[in-house]
Amino acid sequence: MSSTGAKVTSESLRGVKKAPVQPLRPLPFDQPAALELSVARAKVLDHFFISWTGPALHTAFDAGTGVGYFAGHLADRHGLRVTALDARAPNVAEAQRRYPGVEFLVGDIEDPALPSLGTFDLVTALGLLYHLENPFRAVRNLVAMSGQVVAIESIIAPGRRARAWILDEFVGEDQASSCVAWHLTERCIVKLLYRAGMPNVYRARFSAPHVQFRGNLFRRPARTFVIGSRVPLAQAQFERIPESFNHLDRAYYLRLAGRTVLWPLLEWRRRNKSAAVAAEENCRRELSK
Repeated sequence: MSSTGAKVTSESLRGVKKAPVQPLRPLPFDQPAALELSVARAKVLDHFFISWTGPALHTAFDAGTGVGYFAGHLADRHGLRVTALDARAPNVAEAQRRYPGVEFLVGDIEDPALPSLGTFDLVTALGLLYHLENPFRAVRNLVAMSGQVVAIESIIAPGRRARAWILDEFVGEDQASSCVAWHLTERCIVKLLYRAGMPNVYRARFSAPHVQFRGNLFRRPARTFVIGSRVPLAQAQFERIPESFNHLDRAYYLRLAGRTVLWPLLEWRRRNKSAAVAAEENCRRELSK
C-alpha cells in the first residue's frame, strides 16, 4: 500500500508472496524479555507521534516484522494503513493470524526490487538491522520506500566512529537467516542513512524505558533509536546527529600501537586543514558578493 492508499502489486518483487494462515505456536517473540523490549520500543514510537510536527502520516511499512507486534501497534493505536514484511513465512503466517487488518508479505529486506512495493509515510525497522548480511543495502531500501520518516532501532557495536563488526548468530526464528550478521556503531547507522539519501538524521531526546538503551557505569548502552526525516524535526525533542567522515590516512596502515600514537596527530592536522579550506571558501563568498 502506497502513501496514496492505492494497492501495490508485488508481481515484480522477487521472493515476496502472501503467507497462508497457520495455527498459533510458541515463539521467542513472546518470551517475557522480548515482550519487555517490545513495549519499550513501542513507547518510543508513541512519543515520536506526539512530537511529530511534519505532514500527517497515513501509511507505514514495518520491515522485519516478526509476528507483527509493531505493525499491529501502528495500525491499532495510531490508525495507519500498514504493510509489513518478514523473511520467514511461518512468522508472517502467525502475524497475519494475530493482526488480520495488516497486509503481511514474505520477502527479503535486502532485495533490490523491494522499493517496487511503493512509498510509505513511515518506515520502521525495529530490531532488524543487526541481523543482516548487507545492512547498507537494507538501509537504501528503507530510505527509498520512505516518504517522510525512517525509524531504526538496533543493537549497536562499541565505538564512537562509523565502524562495523561481523558476528556469528545462532539458529533461531528471531535471528539472522544466514547465521551471520553485521553489528554497526550508532555513527555507522547514521552515516548509512545520510548516504542513502536522508537529509536529516536524529536521536530522540526521550530514550526508551529499558536498560539496554541507557547503560550504566559498568555497561555501555547496547541499543539505539535513530530517526531519519525528510523534514527538520523539533530540536527540543530530537537531537540532530551530523554525518561523520572517515578518511584513509597513514595511520590506517600501522599496527595498533603506532596507530594509537599517530592517529590523533593526523586527525588534528586534518581538522586544521579542513578549517583553513572552509575559511578560504567563506572569504571567496564574501568577495564575490
